[in-house]
Amino acid sequence: MLRGGLGIGAVALGAVALGACGSDTTDTRVAGSRSNHQLIAAFPQSVPHIAAGVPARLPYLVSDPEGVPLTKIDSDVTFTISQSGKKIATVAVSPRGDGVPRAYLPLQYTFPTAGIYDLNATYDGASMDSTIEVVDPSRVGPPLVGQQLPAVNAPTTADPLGVDPLCSRVPTCPYHEVNLNAAVGGAKPIVMLIATPAYCQTAVCGPVLDLVMEQTAGRTDLNVLHQEVYKDPKGQQDLAKAPLAPVPAAYNLAFEPVLYITDHTGRIVARADVTVDRGELSELLALAV
Repeated sequence: MLRGGLGIGAVALGAVALGACGSDTTDTRVAGSRSNHQLIAAFPQSVPHIAAGVPARLPYLVSDPEGVPLTKIDSDVTFTISQSGKKIATVAVSPRGDGVPRAYLPLQYTFPTAGIYDLNATYDGASMDSTIEVVDPSRVGPPLVGQQLPAVNAPTTADPLGVDPLCSRVPTCPYHEVNLNAAVGGAKPIVMLIATPAYCQTAVCGPVLDLVMEQTAGRTDLNVLHQEVYKDPKGQQDLAKAPLAPVPAAYNLAFEPVLYITDHTGRIVARADVTVDRGELSELLALAV
């Protein structure tokens, strides 16, 4: 998490996971199961995050019997979604992991109403459970799929607005020339990654930015932007208390990385939180055009 003294990163997966800080994870062991796998929710759990009636993408990791997230998930996993003991849906999810440190399962579903939902999945003979809370969209801070991407006066190479470093990747990426204000008002779809490669303790921000660079190189039909998370992280003893850069501050982000993709009108057609691999990124980019 970015706020509340919980440390940087989207989730707390422990020292054996992605290296994040904090304590924001679904971690359910199943006693007596043959392989004792467990689901780990790689998305925020302590802040309103999943909006009713809005397409949700929830990345889950699967751990081994020692609690270490798997680097490879061997087969599709079917999730059963229930509410108040009544099954309402089943969703088959294909594993991902090309180009990112850990394999994950991107569950995509539109939860119809606010409330508590129970999720169950089976992998390698182990029954794995997770419980999530779905809330009214008005309670979710960051912009959601279907909404217009908010225009913000964002830092650029011409005017960094006090953000230092403007890009913490080494070498720096080429996505800091266009102001988000101008991009939202233009006619091109927007691909915007909010991530801090040098200060991201989940070890995901850098790989995701590299994948964006790989798949958008040479494209002139997209406005591709990268926004750092912190305004001035150098010398900060506690990044949880560091001021945020303009875009994550305006978007009320409490986690990162976050990838936004819009159509040519600026309407958000996809939002990928925390992790996205090479294949899924290609599919999401196709939605922009």
